[in-house]
Amino acid sequence: MYNQWMIMFAGVATVFVALVVIIAMLEVFHIVFGKRLEKKRPDLAPLPEIHSHAAPPAHSPAQTSQPGGELVAVITAAISAATGKAPTAFLINSISASSEAGSGFNTPIWGQIERLARK
Repeated sequence: MYNQWMIMFAGVATVFVALVVIIAMLEVFHIVFGKRLEKKRPDLAPLPEIHSHAAPPAHSPAQTSQPGGELVAVITAAISAATGKAPTAFLINSISASSEAGSGFNTPIWGQIERLARK
């Protein structure tokens, strides 16, 4: 029974001694690798000026009277809602239907064939 208690006290003492040694090592590292003086730069380069982008040109009546104007309005509203930008912050130049074979995705040909085979 005396050996069991000695082994336990020796183990606990070893753990505490190891912790004290680790704390001492960290303090030495803090002293050796502590705060380093930063070099001061006398003349920093000026920051570039930020210019606000001009609003895109207003839509002409010819563009809104084209067939599919409702589609442009819906797509503009969707992009505006998704990006959080105002509808006047961007311009939709063209809308075209995707080809039937490509289906509008960047899918390799074997993926397109697999989709067609499922139909």
